[in-house]
Amino acid sequence: MEKEKNIIDVVPIARISLSRNQSFSYLSDHRLAVGTLVSVPLFRRKVSGIVTGHRPDFERLGNIELKKIDAVVAEDFLTEKQLALAGFISEHYLAPLGVVLKSFVPKMIKERKNKKEIEEKKPAGNIKLTKEQKQAVDAITKNNAKFLLLGPASSGKTEVYIHAIKKIKKRNKELQFLILLPELTLTPQAIERYGEHFDPDETVVMHSQIPKGRFYSDWQKIKSGQAKIIIGSRMSVFAPFQKLGLIVIDEEQDMSFKQWDMNPRYDARAAGEKLADLHGCALVSGSATPRVETYYKTLAEKYKLLELPILKLPAADYQMLNTHIELVDMKKERWVKNYSPISKKLQAEIAYALKNKLQTILFINRQGMSSFSICTGCKTVLKCPKCERALIYDKAGLYKCVHCTYQSPVTPECSKCKGLSFTNIGLGTQKIEREIIGLFPGARVARADNQSMQVPGAQAKLYDNFKNGQIDILVGTQMISKGWDLPNMALVGIIDADGMLGIPDFTSEEKAYQSIIQVAGRVSRPGAKFPGQVLIQTFNPEQRFFKMLVAGKPSDFYDKELRDRKSLSLPPFGKLIKLTYQDHNLKKAAAEADKTYALLEEKADQDVKISEPQDAFLSNIRGRFRKQILIKIKKTGEIPQKIKSILVALPTGWIIDVDPISII
Repeated sequence: MEKEKNIIDVVPIARISLSRNQSFSYLSDHRLAVGTLVSVPLFRRKVSGIVTGHRPDFERLGNIELKKIDAVVAEDFLTEKQLALAGFISEHYLAPLGVVLKSFVPKMIKERKNKKEIEEKKPAGNIKLTKEQKQAVDAITKNNAKFLLLGPASSGKTEVYIHAIKKIKKRNKELQFLILLPELTLTPQAIERYGEHFDPDETVVMHSQIPKGRFYSDWQKIKSGQAKIIIGSRMSVFAPFQKLGLIVIDEEQDMSFKQWDMNPRYDARAAGEKLADLHGCALVSGSATPRVETYYKTLAEKYKLLELPILKLPAADYQMLNTHIELVDMKKERWVKNYSPISKKLQAEIAYALKNKLQTILFINRQGMSSFSICTGCKTVLKCPKCERALIYDKAGLYKCVHCTYQSPVTPECSKCKGLSFTNIGLGTQKIEREIIGLFPGARVARADNQSMQVPGAQAKLYDNFKNGQIDILVGTQMISKGWDLPNMALVGIIDADGMLGIPDFTSEEKAYQSIIQVAGRVSRPGAKFPGQVLIQTFNPEQRFFKMLVAGKPSDFYDKELRDRKSLSLPPFGKLIKLTYQDHNLKKAAAEADKTYALLEEKADQDVKISEPQDAFLSNIRGRFRKQILIKIKKTGEIPQKIKSILVALPTGWIIDVDPISII
């Protein structure tokens, strides 16, 4: 290294206001490579930072003194492609670069024990691809383009991913491959499927529940090039890939790919597109129910469309099974005095499945025992004192808040009349679980929701138990609605379809459609002996949405959605930015929201519409009042500079969500 003074540009891994330069200059006796991890003084503290540039020192006017770098932690820690991706995320999502870089820097902890998540498995047999699968593999491996692999459940999308990877890997053994998954519940099956084809020593898994020591060890394997197959959640886009050969985004419609609850509020699908551009590789987004935005990209020829029909295996081990989708009118259930959330029709089908040793999934997109509870005396809703949101009754006998850690005393009290008696209204996973246990006491029942899946390893255990036939009936939220390929699953019950449509959001019908079609796809899998049955319980069977579901023509649904969104300049025909201000003082929150609205309204033109400040859908969380402003830009692409200049100067307290998954 040269013994001369150098000016080193460093981005501190800290929150720096977007209105300020994101990098600072320091002095060093040595020239440091871009991507080096260093320790630097920042104001009155010491922080880690990433080197982004260097140049020889020069004579500075005004006796300006630069602080020295404290220490070099690791040379060439991040790659140039990682820095480029970090820059893209910071710029696109208006997030401080230091906050973004924090996601790229793992904790440098030594692994205590080398327990493999990927075990040696018996190699898979030589599976013969269908004509459509071969065509898809050929297209993916010949073009470094972006593709939408559109195919219903049981169409063999995973086989296409695997064979495309094998074909590219055969040409260049040094390439790496990223498989992005939306839910941790899908990881065990993915490990099983990919483990049949690829060396476990070259395969790593990356998600938030991996122990930090093993995570860092696998991170180093990726950086060294030893790891070739990377299976991970959205955070795996930050890994130090050397050279990617293909990126797969499985179940691309899933909203879990968007980090909406903390900075940086990035979307792994957009990050994946940028990664593909940086590495010059193909990207495949696969789904039976793609996002409206992704579907539109195929119409606009930004993505190439690859379609797969339902997989037809050789006649010796396959019989064509058609899933039967049926609407159950819950109004009629009330006419026959059935007040259970489980209709008589669904009860009969569950009994039939149990008799024939088949498995059932009951889907409800809400956890807990109820939606809310009211005082039996004055009808006041029991609310969280910190969030002012309705408390959900838990089967443990307490009322809990799903937005914070609050839980009621054993005997909660009405805030208005001081009454001690409450009635629970609505449905949740726990209530359905209890109802099913009461109706079918001999059945083995399990529940899958955020609460029950918090224990590390719970997802893998649930999948193994269900796969091995140790669970008869599984009650769960959207985390069980996709990906699982189990031939013994024969019945799906959608408990409260109306509840999914009651949310005042422009994506409500899209999300409901995706959830129902995805969970319906868990039946009639290859190898199944019985045709699948899907029962959708609703009080509004005459609604157009349900008729489109039963008709089974996806193009009708997407055409309707695109027409509606185009008329309102909503994505993919426009751009949305959601601004949320939160403060413990309601008056301050309202005043700040009004002030920012006035600034934005002054700069808006005919292509930019600013909504007036209003209470957020969750108007008070953990004692902080929340005001919201929605910016709608009629043109897609870059944010107009006059609007951007206001956004980057917003004070602390504002949350900026570019391309939000929800406007509420």
